[in-house]
This record gives sequence, C-alpha cells and structure tokens, in this order.
Amino acid sequence: MNTFKTIITAFSLIFLSAALTWGAGNSWPDDGIRIKADTMDHNQSEDIITAKGTVVLEWQGATLTSDTASYDRTRKVLTANGNVIIVKGGDSIKGESVKLDLESGRGELAGGTIFLKQNNIHFTGESISRTGENDYSAHQGSFTTCDAAIPSWKFGSGDLNMTVDEYGTAKNVVFYVKDIPIFYFPYLVFPVKRERQSGFLFPRFGWSNKKGAEADIFYYWAISPSQEATIDLDIQSKRGVGTGLDYRYLRTRGSTGNLGGYLIYDTNTDNPRGVITQSHREIFSPEMNLRSSINMTTDRLFLSDYGEKSGDYNRQFNDSTVNFLKTWQHYALTADLRYTQDYYAASNRGTLQTLPEIGLAAVHQQLFSTPLYFDLDSSATDFYRESGTRGQRLYGFPRLTLVSGVPGYLNVSAYAGAHLRAYNTDSIPPGSPLKDHDGSLLPETGLRMASSFSKVYDTGGERLQKLRHEILPEISYQYTLNQDQSRLPLYDFTDRIVHQNILYYSLTSFLGGKFRNGETTEYRDLMRLKISQGYSFSGDRRDLLSMVDTNRSWTDVLLESETRLHPQARLTFDARYNVYGNYISSASPGLEFDDKRGTTAWLSYRMAHNEIEYLEGRLSTKLFKPWTFSYATRYSFDRHNFLESVYSAEYRHQCWSIIASYQDRRVTNPGQSFTVSFNLLGAFGSGSPTAGPADREASQP
Repeated sequence: MNTFKTIITAFSLIFLSAALTWGAGNSWPDDGIRIKADTMDHNQSEDIITAKGTVVLEWQGATLTSDTASYDRTRKVLTANGNVIIVKGGDSIKGESVKLDLESGRGELAGGTIFLKQNNIHFTGESISRTGENDYSAHQGSFTTCDAAIPSWKFGSGDLNMTVDEYGTAKNVVFYVKDIPIFYFPYLVFPVKRERQSGFLFPRFGWSNKKGAEADIFYYWAISPSQEATIDLDIQSKRGVGTGLDYRYLRTRGSTGNLGGYLIYDTNTDNPRGVITQSHREIFSPEMNLRSSINMTTDRLFLSDYGEKSGDYNRQFNDSTVNFLKTWQHYALTADLRYTQDYYAASNRGTLQTLPEIGLAAVHQQLFSTPLYFDLDSSATDFYRESGTRGQRLYGFPRLTLVSGVPGYLNVSAYAGAHLRAYNTDSIPPGSPLKDHDGSLLPETGLRMASSFSKVYDTGGERLQKLRHEILPEISYQYTLNQDQSRLPLYDFTDRIVHQNILYYSLTSFLGGKFRNGETTEYRDLMRLKISQGYSFSGDRRDLLSMVDTNRSWTDVLLESETRLHPQARLTFDARYNVYGNYISSASPGLEFDDKRGTTAWLSYRMAHNEIEYLEGRLSTKLFKPWTFSYATRYSFDRHNFLESVYSAEYRHQCWSIIASYQDRRVTNPGQSFTVSFNLLGAFGSGSPTAGPADREASQP
C-alpha cells in the first residue's frame, strides 16, 4: 500500500504543482507567462492564442514544451499536444497531451509519465485526471523507482481513485519483477497522506532449527507528526504466532521515548511468553529531567529463546529503572527506582529491589576565599525484597579538601572525610548479628601530588609539523579505617567499605601532533600510555579489578594505552601483571580500523588468568560494490570452539536491495538461523520507516 501512497506524493508534488501554479494566475499575460514558438496566432473573436512549432511556455519556475499549444482566455483552459514535457526543478511530467483548467485546477494527462526526483519515482498511466481540488484518478498505471526502460520491479494498477489527505482505492494491482507478474491484489483501500504514510513494509523471511520457517510481516503506522509505530506479525512454523510493537514519540523540548513489546503463545511450552521494553526522557528544563527504562520478561529463558527481538541473548539480570535529576550551580538532587529480574535465581522473591533511593550531592566548591573545598555524597535508600532481610539506609560522605602546591610545577591536595551510615532493618533471621537499628562512622583521608612536564619538538615535516610530549607523574595515598562491618546489613558495596592503607604511583605519557591539512592545521592525539601500581602499608590488600585478595603489599602493575597508528586505525591495550606470581592477570588488546569509505574492522582479545580467554572480531566492507559483506565472531580458547558467528551480505541495486544473514550460536541455547529481507526503495522498507519523529521538528502529540 505504500506504493500507491507514493504515487499520490508524485501527483501532489508534480502534477498538482504544475496545474495549480498555472491556475494561480487569473489574467493573461499579466501573470508573467512567457510564450515562445515558431508561429503564434490570436483568434480575437474567440480570444484563443495558438502556438505551433517548438512551443515553450515559462512561468513561476515551471517550463512546458510541446509541438502545439493553445490557450482559451475566456474559459482559461490550456491545451498542449505532441511531446508534452512539463519541468519544475528536478521533477517532470511527460505525455502525449495535457489539458489544464487554470481556473478550477482540473486537468487531464494522456499517455503520461510522472517523475519525482526526491525519491526517484516513475509513475505512468494511459490517462491521469484531476477531477477536484484533492481528487485524482488514473487508468492502467504503473509505479517504480527504477530508472531502467524495463524496471527491475514495478506495481501496476487497472484503476486508481484517490482523495489527497483522505483515502484511495485501487483495482487489479499486480507486482512485477522485470515484466513477470508475481503477486496480484484484486482490490486495495489505502490512506493518502502527503507526509509520512501508514502502510505495510516489506516482510522478512527466515529459518532456524529452533523456530523453523519464519516470516515477519510489518505494518508502519504514522500516528501523527510526532508519533509512529511499527507492528510486527511473527509467524513461526515450530513455535507459533507472535506479535510485536515498537511505538516511538517525540515531545516538546527534545523529550522523546519509545514503548516496545513482543508476545507469543509458545507451542513448545504451551504458555504465553513475551517481553516489554520502554524508555523515556522527559526534559523539563536544562537543569531538570526524568528518565525511565523498563525491561521485563515473562520468564527466565525468554531472552535465550527470543533474544533477537531485543538484541540480548544472555543476561544474568534485567533492570527496570526510573531516574530523576535536578541540578543547581553547586548541588544535584537525584531520585531512583530500580526493579531487578534475576535470571540465575530459581525465584525472584529474594532479589533485592531499590524502591526508591534519593540522593543529594554537593560538587567541589570553595569555602569563602580559603584553600579549602567541600563536597558531599549522600543518599536515603529503601531496600525491599519479598523474602530476606530488607530495610532502609541513610548514607553520607562529607569531605573537606585542602588544595595547595607550586603553580606550574606541583599540585597538592589533601582531604579528610567520613562515611556515615544508619540502618533500620526488618525480617532479620534468627541468630543474625543484625539489629533493628544500627549505624557506623568510618573516617577516610587521602593525599594526592601531581606534576606535569612537557616539550615541543619541531619535526620539519610537510604534514607532521610538530610533536608535543607531556609526562604526568602522580602519587596518591588513601587511608580508610579497618572496621568490622559484619554487624551491618549487606545490600551493596556501600555496606562494606574496604580498608585501605595504600600508596599509589602512576606515570602518564601523552604524545600529540600538529598536522598540516591543506591550508589549515589540526592537532591530533597520537598516544596515551599510563602505568600504575599500589603498595599497601598494612600488608593486605583487596584488588577489586581482578577480584582477588592475596594478603600481599604490592598490587598488580596496571598498564593502559591508546595509540593512533593512523587516522583510520586505533590500537588499545589494557593489561595487569602480578609481580608475585610473575604472570599476566588480565589482558585486553584491541584494534579498530575505519577507512571512512565503508570498510570497518575490529579485533579484540580478552583474557583473565584461569577464568576466560576469547577472541572477538567484526569486519564489514563495501569494496565489492554493489555488495556489502559483514562478518562477526567470538572464539573461546578455553572451550576450543567458536561461541557465535554471524555472516551477512547485502546487495544494493539502484531501486532495491536484499540482505541475507546466517547466525550460528554454539553456547547459551545453541542453534542456527537464516534470515532474508528485501527493500524496494521508495515503496517498501524492512523494519522501521526511514523517517521517524526524531527526524522531524518536535511538536506536541
């Protein structure tokens, strides 16, 4: 149905444009119309102007050429015959003859072709008529966006009647590939809109060993200028029939959101299964906003079976959150709600929920004209779960920082603060050390010293002119009192503040370059390298990054780097080295490439000692136009197998494209699937429409 609505767009923007533009003038030739021809004659008794031989009429940006033309000044009717061409901008009308009533705007085009440049639309018909201000009819017409004389595809219709901004009907509609008829529709009723248009999108077909043959039928609904929705009917031969919804909207001040969901009665489990997703961002002002994100499924295994609907296959938990933020110059107020579904637990009754948490923060601010600065983190939280300990917590961490040093050489800061916690606890199990009411005060102090040394080198090169090297040494110390906190409830990391008596050192190196780019210059970061390590004076430490507790003084050596090998290539490398065991605790090198012409590559290696080791990569290229090939995979070295591989290929023609993809999953509900989707450019699309509310000016729904 989108096909015929696009035809209306052609009518509205070309045929109507020409007819109404010419009909706008009520006098001849005072309206600025210019006529050129080999011969011209004026029948004064009937007041008819006749032009013959290479006729050219020009007015208000439109040009008409024909073999002959006549204009009845009394009836205000223009008639042109023989090789008629009407051009306005890049749009055009061609036909054997045209008759226009410049006063009423009615007109007839015989043996005509309409071309709309914006969407490359070609529409032909034995006869096309404008019978009223918004009423059109066409007989034996065809529509395509292909330029070839024999188009790759087209839609043909016996009779077409429509009213712009209302509805239209079409009879005997046939879809052709080349000149071969493929589908037949005896009768269609479709909405006629000049902007976004509701209608069916091209279906997507696929197969998997878990779902069998699959067909997704999409319907796009243009609800209003700021609202739209895509409805999906998902037919699976092995699992049943599912329905999906993706509703999107745009509000004032840039507020936006979407609501989605999927529901299927799974014939394998004889149960309804589904997911609901929602996200919203309400901007009340630049200083105040509200955000929400809802993600909920009917059962623990839904994502592993139907993860392609949401893009998630393997999650330990799903969070649904609502966040409010109000900021002032030195303060920020937050309010958060969090509901969690734990997919690894047999029941969600014991899962901890945050309902709600209210926080107040004071940013780093100077106290009068002193070198002292104050900041604060504080929160009030209600923790709830159906089964298990629950209650409320008040937390505050006020801190004073003294800033000093030698300007330009040394920056020194020292701080002192205290973690303040108070609890009200319910549902305490028998024999537990917890109390109904309890609290704690835990001091913390710290010191930081940093400096900076830099030098600029003149390379004398034509492109790379200068190099700037900067070294930033830093030493920091943190002390947190070693306090027994086992008598306090354990809800999150705030309830178990780790004892620290540790000194950290780090050395960061920056390398940047000044490049000549034609007549201009640009500054580009070339490399960042940081090495750091900590030493615990108390002889014990807890290494949070590698999650080990070795009771040894030295932490792992941490190396972080990012190098621009080329404007199109970036190398990253993070690693940790255990100085006691002489082994690499973790490593994660990565390489990214983008030639800015359609070829991208990404390769990453992940290793954690005695835990995981895998390689992940993606490659996409448009080198073999009109083809685009993509490949993504993950290989596990500890399992000696590929975890997942996805192959896809897209062929893009001037007026259509086809995408085929194959997925092979070997862990987490393994299986294979194959999908294929088509896109007839300018008529149908697969998935969401090309223009959503976010692409248009915001308006109130």
